[in-house]
Amino acid sequence: MTIAANSNRTANDRAFLLLDAMAALGPGPHRLRDLAAQAGLEPSTAHRILQSAIRVGTVSKTERGRYLLTSRAGGADCEVAPEPSPGPSVQNGTGSMLALSRRTRLLLAALQKVTGQTVLLYVPLMLDTPMRYCLAYFAPRRDELLGDAERQLTSDILFCAPLSVDAPGRVMLAGLADARAGDPGIAAIRANGYSFGPSPVAGWQTVTAPLRRYGHLAGAVCVTGPTSWMDGHRDEALRELLRSTAELAEKIEPL
Repeated sequence: MTIAANSNRTANDRAFLLLDAMAALGPGPHRLRDLAAQAGLEPSTAHRILQSAIRVGTVSKTERGRYLLTSRAGGADCEVAPEPSPGPSVQNGTGSMLALSRRTRLLLAALQKVTGQTVLLYVPLMLDTPMRYCLAYFAPRRDELLGDAERQLTSDILFCAPLSVDAPGRVMLAGLADARAGDPGIAAIRANGYSFGPSPVAGWQTVTAPLRRYGHLAGAVCVTGPTSWMDGHRDEALRELLRSTAELAEKIEPL
């Protein structure tokens, strides 16, 4: 289905188009690509609106990664506009930027600008299955990572997944007191202070460093770039990443 472009649509228009699409498709849950097609929106735009709608309680997400309309908004705008900042755009498609200080947002935005790649801030969720959750997502103006994730149906795992799945989660796993001492991969992360590995999105690589605040693990900062880019810029990305996490930390202590 061809998605019609309309530059005159406002954020309100797109939000209500998506809510109308959910109602038109009937009782959910529905796949992201089906909702985007019904609303005539790009999947990345639909995803950002849905995440905002989840935060205000209009939409809920099932365990299978599908979306369910829980209530109809009474004229409220469901899309949260990114806070203006110097440099590239800040994508609010994952997590709440309101949980971050201005200093943290600016430092992460600066890391995105200097590397030119997508920067993600993950935090651990210690539930029945320890998970990593993307609290903030800073992308270039042309967000190729999210585009590839949507095409490959991997956007959900990009934003939230068990700690054992990939480099960002394993960096946090290495920083936990009860981390598996016998795991050589975890031991290497502890020794190096960072981790490098494939993204859940095919064709992309990540370099990740832990973020520690007041001597405790607070999360992990991840630079994600195409494999072709990372092959030639891994050391540069790591250097900038470690400098940024050092600035973000109140006190740096070893893993």
